[in-house]
Amino acid sequence: MKTKKNFFRVSKAVTLLIVLSAIAAMAATAELLYEASGTASFKLYKDTKSELRSTVIQSQDFELARHYTASEGEKLFLVNIKKTVQRYLDAEGIVGTATWNVRTGDKLQTQLWSRTESATEVNVHPNQPVVVSGLGGCCAEMTGYRLFNIETGRLIMSFNDFAWKEKVTQPFSLEVPNSTLAARYIGAITQDSTRDRDFVEAAPGKKAALLIKYANEMLKQKLQVDMETAPGYGISVMEFSMERDPSVPGSDKIELQGNDTAVLWNIDGASSPSAISGVILKIALDAGLGQKTIKIPVRNDELDLDSAIIPSGIEVHPIVKSGAF
Repeated sequence: MKTKKNFFRVSKAVTLLIVLSAIAAMAATAELLYEASGTASFKLYKDTKSELRSTVIQSQDFELARHYTASEGEKLFLVNIKKTVQRYLDAEGIVGTATWNVRTGDKLQTQLWSRTESATEVNVHPNQPVVVSGLGGCCAEMTGYRLFNIETGRLIMSFNDFAWKEKVTQPFSLEVPNSTLAARYIGAITQDSTRDRDFVEAAPGKKAALLIKYANEMLKQKLQVDMETAPGYGISVMEFSMERDPSVPGSDKIELQGNDTAVLWNIDGASSPSAISGVILKIALDAGLGQKTIKIPVRNDELDLDSAIIPSGIEVHPIVKSGAF
């Protein structure tokens, strides 16, 4: 038995030596292209007056995104994220600040843009060239998310997540396979959002309920939903989803992935934006007068209000269309 144990000890030692030798050899031959580092900390506080406890976590994270284009091939994007987030242990609530910058280049030598804002999370999409920041809140508030173009830093749209995903990297997206057309995004903001509630005055006798947005690389449409409400009732979004549009030829080929992506196989390889169609945005709302469902189809690369189904007591009107803002 001693011999066998000694053999195992020798085998492990030899294996460790091989691994360390391989690492040393790689370090000797590898060229360092770019390096970055950061700090992290954790603090536990107790308020001397209220006796409420909270944690403050300062974190540093790096996410590398790889995206491919037919004209440029692979492009690397490094997102360097610094966050300070305070969470309360004895009460509801979260606050935070995030700073991030984006670099690109074969050696990540070029900084493209940076941003600092009140935010409690920053997430990089694994497949699409976008970055999402989110600001959490308290109680019934919905995290307000912002979708940015990873290369330019342009704000594409703000939105809420109605699927309550643990990590949000996008609103709804429409993708055309085998095409150079950029993804289209559909999102919405409620009155419960922690930010970006830029509603206009509601129609007479109604309350502003929802902002609906449609975008490609930039915001293209913004619609406001106003509705009648029962006394003492707020407005609840019961459903926010996509479904295939049976009136569009080939819509049965559309692939609905998860709860946020539609792959438009009905227009596989299309090069004209006007071909984008085949899904319906479905929204169910309740304001104490019974659940009411709105259906707005996507046709000719926009939310087509002329073909929408809008119940009585609800009005949908455009605020922004075709970037005219």
